[in-house]
Order: sequence, then C-alpha cells, then structure tokens
Amino acid sequence: MKEINFKKIEKKWQTRWEAEKIFEADSSKGKKFFVSFPYPYVNAYSHIGHFYTIMRVEAMARYKRLKGFNVLFAQGWHATGSPILNAAKRVKDKEEKQLKIMKDMGITGSKLKKFEKPEYWVEFFVPEFKKDYQMMGMSVDWRREFITTSLNKYYDKFIEWQFRKLRKKGYCIKGKFPVVWDPKENVAVGDHARIEGEGETTQDFIWIKFRMKDSDLILMAGTTRPDALYGQTHVWIDPKGEYVILKVGEEKWVVGKDVVDKIKYQYGDDFKFIRSIDPKELFGKWVRGPLFNKDITVIPADFIKSNVGSGIVYSALEDPVDLYELKKIQSDLSLVKDYGLDMNEVKRLKPIHIIDVSGMGSNLGESIGEEFGVKSAKDIGLIEKAKSELNKRVFRKGIMRKNCGKCSGLSVSKAQEYLKKILVKNNDAVMFYELTGKVVSRTLTECVVKIVDNQWFLDYNNPKWKKLTHECLKNVKLYPEKSRSQFEYVIDWLHEWACTREEGLGTKLPWDKKWLIESLSDSTIYMAYYTIAHLIENVPISKVNDELFDYLFLDKKTKLGIKGIDEMKKEFEYWYPHDFRNSGKDLIQNHLTFYLFNHVAIFPKKYLPKGIGVNGWVTVDGQKMSKSLGNMIPVREMADKFGADVSRLTILSGGEGMDDPNWDSNFALSLKTKFSQIIELIEKNYGNGRKDINNFDKLIESQSNRLIKESSSLMDESLYRSAIQKIFVEYFRIVKDYLNIGTPNKKVFCGVVEKFIIMFGVFCPHICEELWEKIGKKSRVSLEKWPRHEESKIDEKLEKEAEGVNRTVSDIMNILKILKEKQDKECEKVYLYVIPNEIDSYNEKVLAKRIQKSVKIFAVNDKNKYDPEGKSKKAKPGKPGIFVE
Repeated sequence: MKEINFKKIEKKWQTRWEAEKIFEADSSKGKKFFVSFPYPYVNAYSHIGHFYTIMRVEAMARYKRLKGFNVLFAQGWHATGSPILNAAKRVKDKEEKQLKIMKDMGITGSKLKKFEKPEYWVEFFVPEFKKDYQMMGMSVDWRREFITTSLNKYYDKFIEWQFRKLRKKGYCIKGKFPVVWDPKENVAVGDHARIEGEGETTQDFIWIKFRMKDSDLILMAGTTRPDALYGQTHVWIDPKGEYVILKVGEEKWVVGKDVVDKIKYQYGDDFKFIRSIDPKELFGKWVRGPLFNKDITVIPADFIKSNVGSGIVYSALEDPVDLYELKKIQSDLSLVKDYGLDMNEVKRLKPIHIIDVSGMGSNLGESIGEEFGVKSAKDIGLIEKAKSELNKRVFRKGIMRKNCGKCSGLSVSKAQEYLKKILVKNNDAVMFYELTGKVVSRTLTECVVKIVDNQWFLDYNNPKWKKLTHECLKNVKLYPEKSRSQFEYVIDWLHEWACTREEGLGTKLPWDKKWLIESLSDSTIYMAYYTIAHLIENVPISKVNDELFDYLFLDKKTKLGIKGIDEMKKEFEYWYPHDFRNSGKDLIQNHLTFYLFNHVAIFPKKYLPKGIGVNGWVTVDGQKMSKSLGNMIPVREMADKFGADVSRLTILSGGEGMDDPNWDSNFALSLKTKFSQIIELIEKNYGNGRKDINNFDKLIESQSNRLIKESSSLMDESLYRSAIQKIFVEYFRIVKDYLNIGTPNKKVFCGVVEKFIIMFGVFCPHICEELWEKIGKKSRVSLEKWPRHEESKIDEKLEKEAEGVNRTVSDIMNILKILKEKQDKECEKVYLYVIPNEIDSYNEKVLAKRIQKSVKIFAVNDKNKYDPEGKSKKAKPGKPGIFVE
C-alpha cells in the first residue's frame, strides 16, 4: 500500500476552496439553509469541546448544500465580559498561575508583554481560532466574521439597538434580584468568568418554617417544591452535620452552620449568632409546618448535608430520594434505636398522595423508582435521575389532588407560585436563592448568590414573554426532539437575569453608561447580524443607528439615503429565519433559551428560529474532559497529530443526540490506514468492469439504494454517528463484497462509488475531493448533489438471500477455525446441502473465492450428492447443511 500525504491533500483543497470562494453564500432565488455555531470566547486556543459542536453544524451545512440548498455558515468571535480583562491584569501582575497558563499555550518571554492589554488577546486569538477551523476544513463564509464588544463599533450599535427595543417593551427592568456573585472580587460572575459551573444560575428556593413544639426554635427547611407541603410526613436533618441557632428579627432559626455566609449575602447583617446545636438535640422532636394541621417528627438521614440548602429538608414521600431513605430506616431497626426514635412513629410513616401525573400510578415515588430500576437507597445515581425526571413531569403535567386545600385542581406550577406568595405573606416562609450547581470563578473562589439592588435585568419571569416563547418553541424543530421537555421546563422556571456588569469588555448599556452588557445577553440575536456583517462596514458609522436596524430587520420605513442599504435588507430577508442553531445541552438553561426569548421580543413571527440542535459533553478516551486531566486537546494539535479528515470522522463517530460523545484516540490512529485502503481500492477499480448485468449487480444496487435511503433519514435528524455507520462501514463493506465476488459491472460499480464519495465527503471532504478529481471529475464534490435513492431498485428478497449466504460463509469459517484449533485439521473441501428453492442463491466460484477452499453445492434432494455423514438432513430454509474434509 503506497503512503499517502494527507496533510498535502488537506492543504491543497483548503487552498482551492478559498481561491474559488465556493462557501461564500449570497442571497438568491433558490431555497436556503442558515446554520451557526455559538461564537467561542477568544481567550485561549480552540479545543476539542468546541470542535464537536462546530462539527455538528459543519456536517449539517455540507449535507444541506448537497441537498440543493444555498447554505450560509457564518462564524464570529466573542470577547464580551471580564475574563480577558482579568487575565490581562494577572499577566501584568506576573501572577504565577496565569503565567503557567500562558506558558502551556506557548506564550512566554517578550511575547507576554503584549498580553497585558486586554485588546491584544482579541487581536491575537481571533486569527488563531480562524486558522484552526480552516485547517479542519470548515465550510464557512469568512467574509461575515466579526468580533463583539466596543472594539467593533458596528456590532456595538447593533446591541444598543437590541437593548433599547427590549427596554421599550418592558423586558429590560431595574430592580433587586439574585445574581451569581464572587465574594472575593465583589462582582457578579457570568459564564465566561468561571472555571467551573458554566451554565449554572440562581434558583428560587423557599425556606419553610417548622416551629418546634414547646420551644421557640424554628427549623428552616429549604425546598423548591412548596406544593409538596400537602404531603409532608416528617423533617430530615444530617446526623453528622453542624447546626447553629441564629436570631433573625424576633425569630430563632435553626440552620446548617455553613449556611450563615449565604444568609449574609441575601439578608445583610440583620441576624445574630446565638449558639451551635448538636443534631442529636433535634432527633425525635415534634415540629409543625404550614398547610398541615398536625405535628411531624424530626428524623436523621445520611443523604442530607448540613452545608446544602438550609441544611434541613422536609419530607414528602412521593419524592423517590425520601421514599427509599425511609424504607432503609424502616427496615433497619438498629438505626431507629441508634437515633433514639419512636419505632412505632417511624413504622407508621407512608406517602400521602397529593399529585396526579398522567401516565403514572398514584404513588409517584414508587412509580418512578420502578421505571428507573431503583431497588434500594444504595442506588444513588438511579434515584437522582428518577427524581430529576419526576420533578420535570410533575412541573409540566402534575395536577394537585382534592386533598390539597385551595390548591386542589391547580397545576403544580400554578400551585407553587400561589404558595410562595401566601406562605411568605403569612410569615410561614421566606424566599431564599441557591445556585443550580457549584460555580467557581476565575479567581478560584466558590461563588454564592447575592441579592443585588439597582441592577439591570432581563425579565424572563414576565408571563407574557414566557407565553410567547412557549408558542415559538412549538414551531421549532429540535435535534433531538427529546430535548423539548427541557426547553419547556427552562422557559417556565427562568426568572430575572442580570444583564449588565460594571467592568470588562462589552457594549455599554445605552441609557446607563456605567453598566456593560454581559456575555449571555449580547449573544442572543447576533445570527441576524451575520446576514449583513460583510456589508454594514461599508456604511459610515455616523449613519448606523436605530432607524437603520429598524428598516433592515423590522421592515420599518426610512428616509436614510445609505448606499447598499437595500442589499443588506435583501440579505436579511433572504437568510432569515435561522434554520439550525447548535450548542451543548448545558446551554439549554441559558443561552439557547435566551435565544428564543430575545427573538420573540425583537422580530416578527415569520423570522423566529426554525431549528435548534443540542449535543452532549465530550469525553476523551472515556474520561471527562477537564483542564486538570490535561485532556482538553487543542484543535491545532488534533489537526497536526491526526489530520483534518481523521479528526472530523472520529469526533462525529463518538456520539449523537444528547449522549456524551467520546473521542477515541485508538480509532483515530487507525483511520489513515483505512483511508489509504479506500483510496487504493477506488483508484484500482474505478472505470474497469464488464457490461452484462447479473444478480450480484442487482444486489449491490439494492443494497446501495437502501443505505442511501437510511443515511438520508439519519442525516436529516443530525444523527451523524449512525449515518457514519451506514456510509463508512456498511456502504463501503458492500463495495468490497461486490469486488470480492468477481469482476464488477463497470457502470454499476462506478455509480455506486461516486455516490459513496459524495456522501462520505460530508465527513471527510479533503480525501473525497481528491478521489473525485482522481476519477476524472471536474466539479467539486462539496457542491455535488446528494444521491437520491431509487425505491424500485431495492429488492428485499434478494438482500435477504444474500444475508443467508453471508451467514453460511460465517458458519463455514467458524467450522474450519474450530477444526484447526481443536483437531489441528486443515480442511480443503467444503460441501453445502441447500433446500431446492434456494439453490440459485449460492455460487460455487464466488463462495470458493470468499473462503479460499474448494466448494461443491448440492440440492438436498439430489440423488447423486456426496454426503458421507448425512449433513443434508440438517439443512433448513436459509441454513444449508455443511460438510468439510
């Protein structure tokens, strides 16, 4: 096998694509498809996590282009926020850890001085990102690239226009709301200012007051589910935890010791420490909560952590976590004794059914536990998954039962909102806020929730805005569809979002210049900016104003006499709405849902998003991708070590849907050999063959048309791993099998190979362009037509017969292997005994070539057959008798 210089091939075709401008897309009369990948943050080199997401967009772009669409794939760069500013400061201060980060990126010595200026980070990393994506063969229209922040005056004006629109509609408000806060730097922390917890946000909790019998103490139990108070059975505490008594106002609260700092950031210093309290002092005590005219007892539980929430939880046994923990305690009398509990009281505890969910039994905890295969409290992972799924179902479909007082008949979501208000009003609870997950800022500080006053927020809690966004979502195609329930859930629970910061890079809030618009708020409708990005900079900046954007995007009238204005309007109206936006599943809870909210707020209905793709998180050789493990492979390293086409195929072979994809380095290392085999096979056999048609020709035409049909359906749904299995594995296997049978039909073989090259070009465009040229084609495979299957050529009967022959070959090879290994017997002759109506499916010469043995085939009713051991009697339909000697 000759050695192939794949890097030379990649460079050749990347150069030609650029010179020929084949991915530059302009408005026309033809059907269009507009795709995008979230612009990455340009404070480091691009890595494998970016690569997987952009490859999903790239595959869709190339596929749709082959399907006859005029495809726009544009790419921009994000520089908004404080991370670049802070990193520049740390370089200037010669902070050791930052200098190591720079060294790991190859930035040392005299080069470092330039990175003391935040603007230089953008200047340096933008072309590096672009270079990486060009090395990987991305089919991007690079005319339309842009950067964010005030470094780009045109984009700056666009964001100002957006925010004035949001404010005018009442969606941008000023108030007092919770934010993610860095207590060391005393600043709110956006996603790009975090090293852990990207996508995590603040979440409404409510602390319920459980007043202790014959005492002035109040146990503060945190929950997101006030509706579950109707099913309260007992209160949980951490038997190994540390608790304290605080005086808040005129009340004495019992909370976990670690909660005190959280209270400070949300209630200020209006509390006083009284003393610590041993959890044993609380075991078996009686408390009474709201909505339930009965005392309940306090029970310890290992799953409760005094440093999480308030450190205290009330139990509603429809929750699977609570249910299985109680079952553990009830089945282990030693625990009851160790904790000094009333055995009869513990035994009598059972679920109170308060919610109906369509399709589930009355005992929701049992029902969801059985569905997820939970056996005991030890199945922690399964229980957490079950709880998460139950919460979603309850929130979306749950109806409060008749035993739920004033909430009877209400949906769970409405009951929760009603109870939050009534419980706080009656002094039975206080609102408290928690993070949805751990957040660590780039100062290595664990973040908290702080209530910030006089801050600007986007009011995602606005009922009207939520309703419009739900209506928009109904018309969005989701890849995969199963992500819909998550989007619906997030739209419902999203609340006010702090949309400004006091420092960093970005666009200033147009009516309050001390504030900068933060990174998740200036990145929601920029897809519209792509449509004009290559044209707007021809307009004098003095003429770029709200009237211009109103005319371009909202079809308002204008008297602006700007050259090229109608061309920009034409571009927007042709490319919008956006057809395929793809990002990671963690961004459903902010960026992707913000994208829907903001489009609904700004644009007419006809320009609302049409499709959103969601993918999992990359693992590398089975391990979670992380900086600490050193496996965040830079894209340039992938291109250098493995090559572009190998990297593209490997990453998309690793997963699909919302499953976490795995980069398999061993698979990647094996691909160059396989690519070489493909190239050699096609070069050697293309253009050769006979003219007559036989059943083997009809078979490969049937198989290829079936695989084209199946592959097309998979590509339509962005199921690329499965599509690769069909095209790279199964399709190429039938090509090899066809050649193994004998001399191919020239026309059939050439047609099958051409279709393979076109389809495989979505994933490996460089070698496919090379092959396309080598077989004499003058066009570009990137601009060819995706093959259409011919239903009339799909012959299921013929394929079924071929499958039977393949099984027979496998059986023969297994028999020969066993005889060789166990009896050291080398057999040279194989006899097959086939039922008469299947005899035409078997060809002695073809089988002999495949198994490299002499083959003789008999019908079972042939009186002259050679059958010394009576193997013909074992023949069945689709399974011949076999004798070897």
